[in-house]
Amino acid sequence: MAIAVDKRALRILFDTYWSVAGWKKEPETPPDDFSYAKAAGLMFDPVGLTHDQAVEWALRSKRLASKERVVAGFLASLSSRRLELRSALGSCAVLRHFHPHRWQRIEGAEYCCPVCGGFDGVTGSEDLNALNFERFKWGGVRHSDPLYAAFDLERFAAIEIPKPTDDDRTILREVIRIAAYLPSGARLADLSKVLATVLPSNNAERRTLIGILGYCGILRDPLKPGYFEVFPQYSSRQQTPWHKDDWPYPVQWWNGSHGISSEELAYWFHTL
Repeated sequence: MAIAVDKRALRILFDTYWSVAGWKKEPETPPDDFSYAKAAGLMFDPVGLTHDQAVEWALRSKRLASKERVVAGFLASLSSRRLELRSALGSCAVLRHFHPHRWQRIEGAEYCCPVCGGFDGVTGSEDLNALNFERFKWGGVRHSDPLYAAFDLERFAAIEIPKPTDDDRTILREVIRIAAYLPSGARLADLSKVLATVLPSNNAERRTLIGILGYCGILRDPLKPGYFEVFPQYSSRQQTPWHKDDWPYPVQWWNGSHGISSEELAYWFHTL
């Protein structure tokens, strides 16, 4: 296993989905490029998965992920900006209390599982390449989707993790300090803006990092159930009433008055 990522394969993956204008409407990969990226382990053939198969995959992948390793990957991502290393902590936190369950339909949500939010998926195929693109581009987007979490942790288990540096730990301490001492009326956008002063990143990357700290329970509204205590059922994840709120649950409920949850911080980063 090597720490370095194949730069040509990564460029092929990025060029499939992204342009200077953002997401491409019609992703396409030349066959020779796809073969190269597939051989490098960065692109994959489509897979057909049912909801129940995705749940089983998530449970298998969960067993591959030790807390110590995903924390080390998260830390090592902070100064290096290796975002694919950062993602696994979010997936591990989401699956912390994930449990076996079968597909079921409920009135008003016939195609969406009330437990995990996953789709039945019996008639289509899953594009794992889009998931991998999001993993490398932003550190993940869909951590609360068992399919993404399963894929993320399986890929993470197959790579070597660089040793976190003193700079990495300093960055995290600064991130925590900033979140702990923002004014009580501060919102997530304010947190993201201030984090730009200590974290090499763009806004989209900071939003993902904030979301991951939310999945871990470090940034949380204590009145909203989070993944640290239980796996919150999809049907009971209360959404904010704010217009166009696209922050993930449960961090979307956080504000400066909540500060940092010390128990969860100690659990994940006790050696910080």
